[in-house]
Amino acid sequence: MLAASALALTTSLLAVPAAAAPEASQPQERKAAVDSALSTLQQDLVGTSEELQGAYAEYAAVQQQLPGARSAADAARSERTRARAEADELAQRLASSTAAQEAAAEAVAGTEEAMAEQRTSVGRIAATSYRGNGMPEMLALAMGSASTDDLASRSAALAGLSTTQAAVLADLSSEQAVRTSARARLEAVTVQVADLEAEAERQLVRAQAAEAAAEARQREVEDLVARQDRAVAVIEARQAEEEERLDALQAESDALGAQLRAIAEEERRVAAEQEAAREAERQAAREAEERAAREAEEQAAQQASQQQSSGSSSGSASAPRAAAAPPAAAPAPPSAVSRGSSSDRGGRLLRPEGRVSSPFGMRMHPIRGYLRMHTGQDFAAGCGTPVRAAEDGTVVSAGYNGSYGNIVVISHGLMDGRSVATAYAHLRGFAVRSGSVSRGQVIGYEGTTGGSTGCHLHFEVRVDGAPTDPMAWL
Repeated sequence: MLAASALALTTSLLAVPAAAAPEASQPQERKAAVDSALSTLQQDLVGTSEELQGAYAEYAAVQQQLPGARSAADAARSERTRARAEADELAQRLASSTAAQEAAAEAVAGTEEAMAEQRTSVGRIAATSYRGNGMPEMLALAMGSASTDDLASRSAALAGLSTTQAAVLADLSSEQAVRTSARARLEAVTVQVADLEAEAERQLVRAQAAEAAAEARQREVEDLVARQDRAVAVIEARQAEEEERLDALQAESDALGAQLRAIAEEERRVAAEQEAAREAERQAAREAEERAAREAEEQAAQQASQQQSSGSSSGSASAPRAAAAPPAAAPAPPSAVSRGSSSDRGGRLLRPEGRVSSPFGMRMHPIRGYLRMHTGQDFAAGCGTPVRAAEDGTVVSAGYNGSYGNIVVISHGLMDGRSVATAYAHLRGFAVRSGSVSRGQVIGYEGTTGGSTGCHLHFEVRVDGAPTDPMAWL
């Protein structure tokens, strides 16, 4: 299984503080942060297989999305719970109101039955009275009441009725009052039930929408987790392969460094021998000059002695011949011009074409979990772009070398006492394979051979065999 620390490392490389902004706010800033983190990860994986780079990018992207997706799912579930609770509450209220409506309807029906019985009794009293002496006027007035209020307003008429008749009419009046109250209650409860039914319908729609949203958010989380699992499976499957690639790349870099260190030592040995030879020549020249000067002085002294002896014997008083002037010193040899001097603007070495796609420096590898050196500067341009020599020099090697792919290595000799060489990797083809080259000469063409996932030039500057930041020389 892939070490948890490795995945945690990838996550930390791409961490964007969740508290910086809610998921829905400032999306552009969040996207920029994620893109930047992904770019950093891609640089850390420079040279890695496209499949593994894609798996890490997928894993990293999921890590960025999961917190927001889970937060959205939690919010959707909370909304669903709230909607269900409100729906349950409305259902209880509706059930209670419906029960009250049924009770009110039963009450109205009960009063209707009681009133029907009371009217039957009143009818019988009226019929008996009519057969006897005719319907009493007071009873006729009471029976003619259109409502309970109307009946109450005619209460004076009840005084003329018998006790039985008055009791029957009083019961009828009471039932009429109860019926009126029951009907009012029934109407109120019916309105309430209708309102609750409408609200329950609306709440049902909201609850269904909340349910659908919660399910959708949960599916998003599940899809992200599935994507994460697939990416992890690829990373796990390619872990050994990636470790082998990194070990091979390190070995290739070490071998190149050893080769260039040997060249540096040879260059310094040759330079020392040449300097010793030049110093010997200068010493010999100085000694020759000194001998010539001594011989000239001796010859001048001898001539002066001869002239003096000749003058004494002839008695001549002529002045002696002027001593010969010493020979002029030989002109000093012209000063050597440093190989690092350049009329090009921008640096001692010629800058490759293209944009910087991956800088020189230490990287934390997500799988291995340790710092490693990206020994060069990557310049991205189109496949086939001419690659030019950074300075005059001699081709050390040109051929295929594992993760470097097609690579040209050029030694530029000593610059300020240091041996400087440049390397040009992932070439599509060669324009030179040996011999001397001049600054700006085309030596090859940009490609994507070796451990490369896109056309670019991997450009190294080696000083005494050790990789150094190319930008300090460009």
